[in-house]
Amino acid sequence: MDEEEGEMEEDKKPKLGWANLPDVCLRQVFWWLRDRDRVKAALVCHHWHHVMCSPSLWRVRNFNFSGRISRTRRSALETAVCYAKTYGAYLEDLEIRFSHPLNSLVARRFQQTLRTFLAALRKTGGRLRRLTVNHMALDRAAWCRSVRNSLVRSLAFYLRREGSRLGYLSLRGARLNLPQGLEVLEAVAAAQQHIHLGRRPGITHLNLEDFFSQPLAVFVSPAFPQVMNRFQGLCTLTLNYSCLSDELLAALSAACRSLGGGGSLQTFTVRCHIHEPHIQVVWGDAWSHLAQHCPDLRVQITVERILDVDKLGRILLREIPLRLLSLTSCYFSEQDWSAKPALTSLVPCYRSCLQKLTLDLNNSHESVDEELLEVVLLCSRLVYLKVWAFLDISFLDRLLQKRLEKKTILRTIKVRIYTNKYETQDEDGQLEEVYSRYRQLINSELHYLAISYPML
Repeated sequence: MDEEEGEMEEDKKPKLGWANLPDVCLRQVFWWLRDRDRVKAALVCHHWHHVMCSPSLWRVRNFNFSGRISRTRRSALETAVCYAKTYGAYLEDLEIRFSHPLNSLVARRFQQTLRTFLAALRKTGGRLRRLTVNHMALDRAAWCRSVRNSLVRSLAFYLRREGSRLGYLSLRGARLNLPQGLEVLEAVAAAQQHIHLGRRPGITHLNLEDFFSQPLAVFVSPAFPQVMNRFQGLCTLTLNYSCLSDELLAALSAACRSLGGGGSLQTFTVRCHIHEPHIQVVWGDAWSHLAQHCPDLRVQITVERILDVDKLGRILLREIPLRLLSLTSCYFSEQDWSAKPALTSLVPCYRSCLQKLTLDLNNSHESVDEELLEVVLLCSRLVYLKVWAFLDISFLDRLLQKRLEKKTILRTIKVRIYTNKYETQDEDGQLEEVYSRYRQLINSELHYLAISYPML
């Protein structure tokens, strides 16, 4: 009798093992498997095959295609098409990255694959919410005109037909010429046009960094502001300074006004590089109007290799509601440039709004310790500081002392101290002493990094 009762008790206990795992647990495990392993797992039993067909396993997908010729790379293209045909109906978040085509043959293969892939998505009734196609670099020599035109037509056709479902679109690094870029944007805008009166907001995040070829002065085109005016639900926008004009800011303001009750644009990121056109005049009033109609607007500006105070002053207008500023000198060949004018006359204009400051200054002929410390103390809302420069270790000591005295509200301090010496043992020892003196502050209140770096 006791044995029978024991057997009954054993039967009541939950059975352990892979065969008895709940579906939700299996899906969590299957999520981490590669495609080849998923195929093998689906063949284990009918239950696993059923779980493997769960839509949640196929909603997010990244495809990274190299520009080199190989059988492996070609099979990757074929795998992408097969994925779209089999699981395209479940796909919601897609990222495609294809870079540096070796020659026109590889570029043509990618163009044909993308056309077939997008056609398969349409046939399966795909419901993409996020689409990222980054770093195509269509201005490279490997993209002959016919292939480039075919790829743009395929992308524009898909976006015109299916773009109404998208909430996020990134075409970063496409490097299109002006007519082709406008063709793609017109397609997206046409798809978005009819949904703003409905419940869905349309595209809220749009990344157009390096969308146009770098030498293009997009700001002279009246068509670009016109098409951007049709994106009326944008919350986040990223583009290059070569696209910026009074007309564009007015178009964005008008798009915000059309929504009523305050604009939706919240984050506006602008990147400016010395090799792209940046001579245009943008008036402060245009920025003021945009900020007025978008009260939650936060502007982020990255400037690379432009530190001439006159040129920089035309970009960094005091009317901009600037939250993040990044100034990078990279490796200047000139020896007589100075970072001090920017730190003393331009950055302080944003003392009441600047929250993040990033500087990369390789000018070993001047000291900016005092100017930089003054900027930190002036900017009352600054919480993030990242500096790579020729600095004295005492700067870091004084900065941490000011933070200890609550004279700044910094929460993140990242400092790379450049030095002209190969060996940095002395600097490393001094940094260790600084850390020891402020250990309690750093461990309890700061995200902190400080290193020395030979700059020769």
